[in-house]
Amino acid sequence: MSSSTIDYLNNLSKQLNIYLSSFFYIFGNISTSLCLLMFISMKRFRKNPSSTYLLSSSLSGFVLINTSYLTRVFLPNFIFDPSTTSLIWCKLRQYIGHLSSLIFLYCISWAMMDQYLSTSKKVRLRQFSTVKIARRLVSLTFLFSFIHSIPLIIYNEINMSTITNIRSCVITNNLIYRNYVTYFVIPFVLGIFPTFLMIIFAILSYANINYLHQRQMRTQVQHQLTRMVSAQTFFVIIGMIAYTAQTIYNLVTTSTLKSPPFVLGIFPTFLMIIFAILSYANINYLHQRQMRTQVQHQLTRMVSAQTFFVIIGMIAYTAQTIYNLVTTSTLKSPLRQAQENVALTITGVLAYTGYVFNFYIYIFVSPTLRKHFKELIQKFLYYCTCHFIRNNRTQPTHITQNNLQLDGK
Repeated sequence: MSSSTIDYLNNLSKQLNIYLSSFFYIFGNISTSLCLLMFISMKRFRKNPSSTYLLSSSLSGFVLINTSYLTRVFLPNFIFDPSTTSLIWCKLRQYIGHLSSLIFLYCISWAMMDQYLSTSKKVRLRQFSTVKIARRLVSLTFLFSFIHSIPLIIYNEINMSTITNIRSCVITNNLIYRNYVTYFVIPFVLGIFPTFLMIIFAILSYANINYLHQRQMRTQVQHQLTRMVSAQTFFVIIGMIAYTAQTIYNLVTTSTLKSPPFVLGIFPTFLMIIFAILSYANINYLHQRQMRTQVQHQLTRMVSAQTFFVIIGMIAYTAQTIYNLVTTSTLKSPLRQAQENVALTITGVLAYTGYVFNFYIYIFVSPTLRKHFKELIQKFLYYCTCHFIRNNRTQPTHITQNNLQLDGK
């Protein structure tokens, strides 16, 4: 009974790894590719700092899926792992995987931080939410990740296990650096630190959004009062213009003035017109600001939703890492090892949730992104249809010309 259970669990772990990793790889490539296309083509999002962070995270996610994830999770299911046969790829895989993971995780953290800054009621904090600062922070993140990942190229080697006779790409040349990666980088730099940043800024952003929601309710009341006052002012101005014109006419045509033309006519009319023009200018500014606020609101929903899924993946990844560290020296039975393989397979794949489903998350929470995506599909179908019709129209002409040439011969 125990042997059959172990075989069943091992087979279940293998099948889960094959199907889940294949699903994640295919849909992850589609997701990150479409994210890059959308953020590059959408001008409304391009001027927002959060889109800079999301674009950088999408690019790093695409690189990660097609390098580290491809050879670490996907290809080993088909008994093909280039990192165990090529020393160059062994070093590059670890380097590129670590580099892209750092950029992805911390760009999502900076995007969540930008939501806190952009929704803050303090002007001084909102001034830090700019595209210029976002580009600088992304550049610094890339520079740090680039330098921090260099030792992986130096110390990673292909090692043959003396117990299982299985080749693996691991850190073998430096015990201090291996302990640094095992006990600090993996659980903290790639796990606890970015998760902590995302959770903290998510809570702070939520508090700011509640404040903005209450302020928006007051703004709606103010908007209605503005419409009421503007409508009444319009009709009063019409009446005052008629009254002033009549008064001036009486002044010109008679020598006796029955009522003052300035105090009851020109002065209030002039004040109403001046303040109406100024109010109109303010309303235009508020309307433009409201359009930017709508974009910011959608980006907030996009970043918050993706952060939620990234946190789920990071919690699974961190829990798996801590469990492996705690139970490294524990003597385990074959049944426990089989049970752990199933659990670690699921958590190992779930760790990539934030990398894979970002586009589908954005489409679900952002009406603007859905609209733009539909427009891109329509343009693509229109282009394909026109290209197909053009080819069908030109092809018979060529055939006829060829037939005529053959007949002439």
